[in-house]
Amino acid sequence: MPFDMVSAVFLLLGLAVSSVVGRATLPSAPRSENGSPGARACIHLSFRYPHNVFWPISEEFQTQAHALFSNTCILSPSCTFEPSSAGMLAGGVKILRRERSRFAVRSGGHMPVPGAQSVDAGVMITMNRLNQKTLNKAKTVASIGPGQVWADVYSWLGQYGLAANGGRYPTVGVGGYLIGGGISYFSSTKGWGCDTVVAYEVVLANGRVVEAKAHGEYSDLFWALHGGHNNFGIVTRFDVVTFPVTSAYIGGAVWDGRGESAQTQFFSALNSYLAPGGGVEDPNVAASAIIALTPSNGTQELISIQFAPGTDAHPRAFENFTKIDAPTVQNIPGVVVPSWTSILPFLQSFGDRGSRELYWSISFAADPRAISIANQTLVSLANEALSSIPDATVALTYQPISKAWLEASKASGHNALNLDPEDGPFIAGLIACTWTREADDAAIHAFTRSVASTIQQKTEALNLFHPFIYLNDAAPEQKPFESYGGNSLQRLRRIREKYDGDNFLRNYMGHGFTLE
Repeated sequence: MPFDMVSAVFLLLGLAVSSVVGRATLPSAPRSENGSPGARACIHLSFRYPHNVFWPISEEFQTQAHALFSNTCILSPSCTFEPSSAGMLAGGVKILRRERSRFAVRSGGHMPVPGAQSVDAGVMITMNRLNQKTLNKAKTVASIGPGQVWADVYSWLGQYGLAANGGRYPTVGVGGYLIGGGISYFSSTKGWGCDTVVAYEVVLANGRVVEAKAHGEYSDLFWALHGGHNNFGIVTRFDVVTFPVTSAYIGGAVWDGRGESAQTQFFSALNSYLAPGGGVEDPNVAASAIIALTPSNGTQELISIQFAPGTDAHPRAFENFTKIDAPTVQNIPGVVVPSWTSILPFLQSFGDRGSRELYWSISFAADPRAISIANQTLVSLANEALSSIPDATVALTYQPISKAWLEASKASGHNALNLDPEDGPFIAGLIACTWTREADDAAIHAFTRSVASTIQQKTEALNLFHPFIYLNDAAPEQKPFESYGGNSLQRLRRIREKYDGDNFLRNYMGHGFTLE
C-alpha cells in the first residue's frame, strides 16, 4: 500500500504519522476533530493530492497558516491545501462541497479581516503555488496567478519596460487586491486595478473551471468580479493589461510632525494639491499623504509619497510638498530613476507583518474643511484613547480619487463600484491601527469606530461626507457594497444566485465582505 494511503488510514484511526523526507505532512488531526467536516475534507484531500495537503505539525502548515499581515486573522485550520493548478483546486472544491466543510482562501494575506483568509476547523486554501507569470506575444496582456505579491509581478514586468495597474505597496497580494477594486499609482489614467483585467479564470461553486470575459457566456461574472470580492468563485488567473513604463520620478519624506510649522506646511501642501488646478488634476502623477501617531511615546509623523512616470525631475504637481521646510525622519530622494520599480524598496516597510491590525474606510470631499476635521479628530481622539496602550499606532492616509480616475473607470464599462466621475476628486481615507496585545483589541476597535463616526458626523453637517467605502480598506463591520453606485448591489446578488444557487460559497467559504 502506498505511503500516503497508509498515512490516511492511520489518520482515520486518529494516529500520528511521521513526515516524509522533503515533505512534513500527515500527522493526525486532533482526535476530537476526526469526525468534523473539516477533518474529513482534509483526509480526502490528502488521499487525492498527497503532496499538496499539510497538517498542523508540519513546518509548511505553520508557514502558510501564519502568512497573514494581521495576527488578529491567524486561526486554526484543520489543514492547509496548496493547489498548483485550477484543475486541482476545482477537484478540491468538489471534495469540500461533498463534505460540507468550511474553508477560506488566502492570496497575499493582506486584508485584516478575521475569517476572510483562514478558518477554524476547516480547510485553509493557500494560493502560493498559483504564481504563474506569462505575457502574450504582443506583450500587451500579462496572465498572472493570485498567489504572489505585486513586487513579484512588477520586478518581472520591469525587465520588459512594462507595468500593470496593481497595488502601490509591494507586499500586497494580487488576488484580493484585484477582486476588491484596487488603488494604483496609475489609477488616474487606468482607473481601479480591476478596470484593466480583461479575463478571469475562475473555479465556480460546483467545481467547474470557466473563463470570464467581457463578452460571452460569463460576461455577467466578469462584471461582478470587478470589485465584487470572492462572492462568486475563486479566481485562479487574472489577465491584465500591461503598458510601457520605464523611468519615473520618485520622491517623498517622513517629517517630524510634532511642530506646528511642519503641520501647517504639510496640510497646506495637501490642500494645494487637491485644489482646482492643483496636482490632483494631472492624471500622470500620484500622491499619498499620511499622518501617523504613536501616542504612548509622543511620536507624530507626516508622510508624503510622490510618483510620476516619465523624465520630469521636478513635477509641478508636487511643488508644495517638495518646498516643506521641516525636520525629517526619512527622505525618499526626489529623483528620476531608470526603472519605476525602484520605488518598491522604499515602500517595503509598509507591509511589515507580525502585529495586530485594523482598517477602517472613511471618505469625504477633497476640501480643506473636511481634511481639517479628519486630522483634528484623529489627533485628539488618539491622544485620549491610545496613550496608555504601548506601541499602538494609528495612521490616516488621504487617498485622492480624482475625476480623471473615475472617468477612466467608467470608460472601461465593467465596474461594479460604479462611482460617478462628477464626485471627483474626493478622499478615500484609510484609518489604520496597529498594536501588539490581544487585550487591547476592544479598545482599538472602539477608538477606530469613534474616529470614523466623528469624522462622518462633522463632515455630514457641512455636506462634505462621501458614502463610498473602499472594500480593501474596510473594517469587518462595514458594508462596502451598499456604497456602490446605481443598482450594483442588486445586480451582484442576482449574479451570485446564478453561480451559487445552493449557497455553498455563501455559507461555507470565508468572506471579508458578503452581499447581505
